[in-house]
This record gives sequence, C-alpha cells and structure tokens, in this order.
Amino acid sequence: MVDVAAFPKPGVQGFMQVLAELSSPSNWTALQSLFAAVLLLIVLGSLGAFVLRKVLHKDEEQSRIDAEQIAVMVAGNMVARSPEEGDRLSLKERNSIKALIGEAVLSLREHKSWAGRRAIEQLKAADPSFALEIFADIAEVKRVEADKAAREASAALRHQGALTLPSDARGALALFQQAFELNPHDAANLLALAVVQFRLGDIPSVEALIAEARTLAQGSREDVIGLIDMFAGVLNVRGGRLEAAIEKFENAKRIFEALDEPRALVDALMTLASAQMKAGNLDGALANYGAAQVLCTKNDYQLGLAQLHADLGLLLQSLGRFPDAEQMLLKSFTIAEQQGEIAIAAVAAANLALLYRETHDLDRAEETIRQALALETRLKHKDGIARGNLNLGTILFEKARFAEAASHFQKALDLYEEVELPGLAANAVYNLGNAQRALKDDGGAERCYRKALDLFLVGSDAAGVARAAGNLGAVYLDTERFEDAEQEFLLALDAARESADPRAVAMQTRNLAVLAHKRGETSEACARLKESLDICRAAKAETEALELKVLMGQFGCEPVEIEGEEKQRA
Repeated sequence: MVDVAAFPKPGVQGFMQVLAELSSPSNWTALQSLFAAVLLLIVLGSLGAFVLRKVLHKDEEQSRIDAEQIAVMVAGNMVARSPEEGDRLSLKERNSIKALIGEAVLSLREHKSWAGRRAIEQLKAADPSFALEIFADIAEVKRVEADKAAREASAALRHQGALTLPSDARGALALFQQAFELNPHDAANLLALAVVQFRLGDIPSVEALIAEARTLAQGSREDVIGLIDMFAGVLNVRGGRLEAAIEKFENAKRIFEALDEPRALVDALMTLASAQMKAGNLDGALANYGAAQVLCTKNDYQLGLAQLHADLGLLLQSLGRFPDAEQMLLKSFTIAEQQGEIAIAAVAAANLALLYRETHDLDRAEETIRQALALETRLKHKDGIARGNLNLGTILFEKARFAEAASHFQKALDLYEEVELPGLAANAVYNLGNAQRALKDDGGAERCYRKALDLFLVGSDAAGVARAAGNLGAVYLDTERFEDAEQEFLLALDAARESADPRAVAMQTRNLAVLAHKRGETSEACARLKESLDICRAAKAETEALELKVLMGQFGCEPVEIEGEEKQRA
C-alpha cells in the first residue's frame, strides 16, 4: 500500500519542502555528482553531433564525387559511340547529360540502402541494370500512388460539383470537367457531365455522354449502369420515344432489384409507371405504382412516399379525378414538409396550384403557387424560382391582372437567362409577349414574340415556333402590316404541321383566313376557314369547330353544318 504521506504536498508548500531537503549538507555530494553527469552528457552530445556532421559531410562529398565520375563516364561512352561527326554531342548537350546522370546517382545515394550502394558500384562498372530496376520499381509505386490520388481528387471534385449544381450550373460544369480530366475512365464522371449538360439544355451532348458512360461502366459498375439507364429513359421520354424509355426503365428496375437497392428501385418503378401511363398502359402503371408503395412502406422510405403521392396525384388529375388528385398532392406536400424536404414540398405545392388552375379555382391557385415560390426562394434554386414566377404569372394573366403577370414573366425570363436555360427562357418571353399585347403595348409584344421565336428556332421546338410566329403575325395583322403577318402565319403553319398538332394547324389556317378577309379576299378566307373546320372535325375539336362556324357566318361564307348539328337533325 502506498504511503501518501511520504510524498511532498503539491503547490508552493511542497516545492519549498523539496528545496529545503536539497539544500541540506547531506545532499550536496549527490547533487554535485548529478551536475557532473549532466555536464558530461552535454559534452559528449556536442562531440557526437560534430562527428555526425563530419561523417554526413564526407558522405555527401563522396556522393558528389561518385555522381561526377559516373556522369563523365556515361557521357564519354555516348561520344565514343557516335561514329559520324554530326552525331557527336556538343558541350552543352554533354553537360546536360552529365547533370541528368548525376541527379540519378544522387537519388540512389538518398535511399541509404544496400540496394542503392550496390547499384552505384555497378554503375561505376558501366552496368546500369540494377539501377534501372530500382527506378522502375520506384516509378511503378509512385504511379500507383498518383493514380489513387487522381481518383480521389476526381471524386472530391465531382462531389463538389454536385453540391454546386443547384445554384451554379456553369460552376458545376467546370468542376465536373476537372474531375473528368483527372479520371476519364470513371463512368460516374461522364454521368455527372451528362446531368449538368441536361440542366443547361445541351441534349445532343447529353446523349453522347450517356452512351459513352454506359460503355465504360459495362461489366464493372452495375449501379452506375442502372443510373445511366434511368437517365437515358428520361431523355427518351423527353423525345417522345416512350417504348425506348420503358425499356430503359425496366432494365434499371432489374438492376436495382438484383443489387437489393430498395430506394433506387422505388425511383425506377415510379419512372417506369409514369412512362407507361404516358404510353396508355394504365394497368401496368398502377401495378408499378403499387409495388413502389409496398417498398416505401416496408423500408420506411418517407421521401419516396411523398414522390409517389405526387405522381399519383398527377395521374388522377389526368383522369379527371380532381378531388382524389388533390388529396394525393396534399399528402405529398405534408410528408415532404414533415421530413424537411423543401424541394419535394415545393413541387407538390406547384402541382396543387396547377390543379386548382385547371378546376378554375384561381384564388386558391394563386395562394398555393405563392407558397411554392416561397419554398423555392428558401432553397435558392434559381430555376425553381423562375418556374414559380412563370406559373404565378400565368395564373395572374388568367385573372386579367396583366401588369402583375408581366412583372413575374420578366423575373422568370431574367432567371432562366441567368442559369442559361434557353428553352424555358423562350416560354417566359413568349408569355411576357402575351401580357404586353394584353396591355396594348404592340411594340413590347413584337419584341418579345420575336425573341421567343428566335429561341424556339434555336431549340428546334416546332410547337413553340408555331405559337410565337402565330402571335407575332397577329400583332402585325392588328397594325395592318399584312405582308409581315402573312410571312409569320405561313412559318407558323409549317411549324404546326411539323409538330403534328392538328389543333395548331387549324389555328394557323384560321389566322390565314382572317388575313385574307382583312385584305378583302372573301373566297380565299372562306376556303381557309373550311379547311380549318375539316381539320377540327377530324381531331374532334368541337369547341374550335363551333368558333369557326360562327366566324364563317361573320365573313359571309356558305353555311356549313358541324357534325353535332347534323346528328341532332337526324
């Protein structure tokens, strides 16, 4: 057992006690011996350091001598082996070679190992084989280390780009490009580049990147292949290639099932169901939505449930089941809000607003879209804020609050241009033109429609070209610039035909009829109206057909019975 009392007390009192004990005469001899031993150690340490410095200096000097000797020998051999006068080394070249050889020898010396010393001795005998072997091993080790460092740096840059993407697409692109340069063989880097190019609207680049990424990932990264197929499916949906999209989504579904990735599988099931719904396969869509719901519940995947309810809400809305759709969207919003997932909550609120707009409840639509806009503003997602302003402007336009609508369309346009999304910017400026026209600002409307037309043409958006050119022609028609109006109406008609939208074709044919009537060409006007009416009948566009019949009466055309009236009389 330790006797605590045997130790001096801590603090000042304890220190004074130790000092008093050392100061007693009985301890002087021991103290003097201690001082002598410490002094001896200091002297020996100084001598040792001096001797070590001399040895190291001598070793360094010997290394330089060895390096110089070997370098002179190698350079001399190179000169001796040059049979032609023109091949002989200049003094500058010989000095450069000597410097390189000397550096290599010193590097061998720095290894401080038997291998390095042996390699130097062999070099003195004009045998570089062992030195070459040493440097080959070093190069391989460092290459492996460099490859690993490059892969790690590439992954870090890719992660940095992913976090930058929501607020700065161009900045994210630069980071993803750096990641790709460091590791061009990683399919994930190509996938990241495809994502940002998709956001920037460069669809041809996206398709090329996706194809290359899938080739790289083949046989190694099944998870990445699944993600690539999901992305490819989205591109196919965007391009109207629904069968190809369904094939890609089904393949992603199989991959995620095999990998036992329930959350990724839920996403694959929902995108597959959405594509099936667009293709008219309602039973298949409902089955996959049901499977996704089971997985979400089993794995407590709340965000998946939020997205699922949002998709089901859109499905029910498309079927005209508006009360059920509203309940689904409200569930989506509630779950997302509880989970703190502002992005999904914002989308749910925006979809609710569009539902209320479709059911002509414009006050609730305005209230809800403002809520969605506030959420997007909290997220600081510029494209989301732009979308919110565009939708709010549309609702305000329908409420005949044209000046307010124009303000929000302008905000949407500015933001879409800032984040470089020209296709969406085209829609914003087109709607701004509609607001300007409603405000009787023909000059402002003309500028907006012209800009929208240019953007739609660049984006090869035939439907957009038809709308913009048609409305621009209407502005010219109002100001009696008939030749300009005809030019735009003909462009709009060609684009409408290209878009394969019969209602758009009928509308532009009707515009040409109105132009002919303004010019006093009644027979031409009536012929155009008759053509437009036939198109509407074929497309079962009854409302448009009735409007055309009324217009034919106003123009003094020969009466034509529409299909509904013929059936009633029969």
